[in-house]
Amino acid sequence: MDLIKNNKVLLTLIVLLGFALRFLAIKNPVSYWETESFIHSFNLDYHFNFFNALKTNSYAFLYYYYQKIWFMIFKTYNYAALVPNLGAIIVMYFVGKNYKTKNSSTLIGLSCALISAISSFLIFFCLSAKTYSLVFLLASLTLLYSIKMFEEPSKKNFYLLTTFSILLILSHTIGFVYVLFNIFGLIAFKIKKKKEHPDPYMVIIASLILCLPLIPFLLKMFSHPTFISTWWSPFNFGNIFYLFTDFFSGVLKNISNAPINFYNQIINNNNINYGFLFFAIVPMISAIYLIVKANLESKRIDKYFLVVTLSTFLTILISAIAQKIPFLTKYYIELYPILILMVSNGWAQLSSKNQKVALGTIYIFMNLFYIVALKIFNIGLLS
Repeated sequence: MDLIKNNKVLLTLIVLLGFALRFLAIKNPVSYWETESFIHSFNLDYHFNFFNALKTNSYAFLYYYYQKIWFMIFKTYNYAALVPNLGAIIVMYFVGKNYKTKNSSTLIGLSCALISAISSFLIFFCLSAKTYSLVFLLASLTLLYSIKMFEEPSKKNFYLLTTFSILLILSHTIGFVYVLFNIFGLIAFKIKKKKEHPDPYMVIIASLILCLPLIPFLLKMFSHPTFISTWWSPFNFGNIFYLFTDFFSGVLKNISNAPINFYNQIINNNNINYGFLFFAIVPMISAIYLIVKANLESKRIDKYFLVVTLSTFLTILISAIAQKIPFLTKYYIELYPILILMVSNGWAQLSSKNQKVALGTIYIFMNLFYIVALKIFNIGLLS
């Protein structure tokens, strides 16, 4: 593909597309949750109430400091999430480009960037007070330097992986689950050039130390069943399917409270919901097919990604089944960069060029058409 050689031009166009889609979201801004925007009540001033709110709030505090600094500079918080959201598109390009595969690294990188750019899930959070745009950026950077540590261990990569892992913990309350499994997986699967390793156990120690401030909150959460009530989002195994429709289609159902019956979203009272079928199920099936393909023809690094993904997924799933936390897509956001990489890798592995074009076109069209119809023309495509 000669076009792929102009990767910088294509990446620029992808970022501009991502910016345009996020800018359109201004027409339908997301409402703020009181628990996640308490800093606005204090006009972002440094005083006792702010730090007291940080202490009693159930969310990790890094994003609040980021928002405070943003407000101090620009006197508004409306676009605070836009910068990390767009930055993550560029980082995901380098995630795919650093993934070592024959003659496909640039293609995978551009694919990762494009999926991130047209992701309704990321667009949803880009103009809100929620922390998830920053979490996705830090998760992408953690993945990037995990790949670098796997392929080319060095002190620089070690220190950067440690830094972004720690920042990820400080930006998401349950981020430590992914960080710890990622480090353990990296140690378990990385055996080449062992003598060149910086001591990876230092990452674990650093991560554990940074988790200490979260221990009182976690103990309180797990020792008192009513501390976090999940009545507003009861667990249902059908929600697992919403995880993939949220991540890979324009239809967002599991952001705060998913409908209980996934099947009824497709067929209800003997009526087929063609909107949900085309704009949610088709992209979801395409993504799952490519994830499976990527792992059927996998390398050692792919097995490492798979183990980290499954371990993190099952840990949060068990917590949701035990009704300790709601089963919401945003709580799996640390896994989103890995899943995007798997989809891009599976697509790059397709042997037929026509198959690549057909599947890629369907996926892009289904996502873009839904976003444009919803955001520009305010057309409801789901019955």
